[in-house]
Amino acid sequence: MKNKSFGDFVDKKQREGVRQLTLLKKLLEEGGLKVENFLDTDDRDDPYIFCFMPTRNGSFDGIRIYKIGESIAFRIQKENQTHPYGSAYPLPIEDMFYDFLSDEDDVDQKKAGKKVIDYVVKEVRRFFDKSVEAEREERDQAIDQEKDNGGNPLVRTTGTDYSSLVYNKA
Repeated sequence: MKNKSFGDFVDKKQREGVRQLTLLKKLLEEGGLKVENFLDTDDRDDPYIFCFMPTRNGSFDGIRIYKIGESIAFRIQKENQTHPYGSAYPLPIEDMFYDFLSDEDDVDQKKAGKKVIDYVVKEVRRFFDKSVEAEREERDQAIDQEKDNGGNPLVRTTGTDYSSLVYNKA
């Protein structure tokens, strides 16, 4: 038996992650979403795919989908080549598959796979819809708050603002 180095192990894990992300890219595209490939491992340490927001109504262009450990996750990303920000959300595809297999007796692997594809596309679309709605609500609240302040914007100052200590002794 040939001894494998740690580098061989990491390379195999990275190749497996790229294969999974390639499959995920195809299923998202089949679901009508635009996806860009950043899986070239020669240029990047962390391969990912970028799924564009279908409506383009939000403050960000899409989500970065990547492999982290044994899981697939996604995070909001302003543009397709910038760094993501905010919380990471898991996309437990393998768990979904086994759940669909165990939920119904008449579901075979092919039917479970089709259900996973439909569910993943719906969840990604739902995430985009909820994000746009949350941003809209946040903007509406800011506008309402500005109206409550008599139309004057609320200005926050920090401890380094000494203008309140200066006064006219006249």
